[in-house]
Amino acid sequence: MDESTLEFPVVAFRGDRMRALRHTRRISADRLAKAADLTTHHVFRLERGERPNVWGITIARLAQALDTTTDFLLGLTDCSERPRAAP
Repeated sequence: MDESTLEFPVVAFRGDRMRALRHTRRISADRLAKAADLTTHHVFRLERGERPNVWGITIARLAQALDTTTDFLLGLTDCSERPRAAP
């Protein structure tokens, strides 16, 4: 396969998705910050896109606190629901 024809998805933290999900789930910025071990200021900066390079552990903590996936927060999927384990 010719490498010049390979297309890769753009992977970037999506603060707009984090904000929308936080509002939909009625979670305050303060509560999210505490759950993800961040400051409230940092949460707001992430939501505004002022922190383009976000550590993986931070994304994982935010996804867990928002009950979503890291793929959703990175724009790799449009589904915000986390898969549930079979009973």
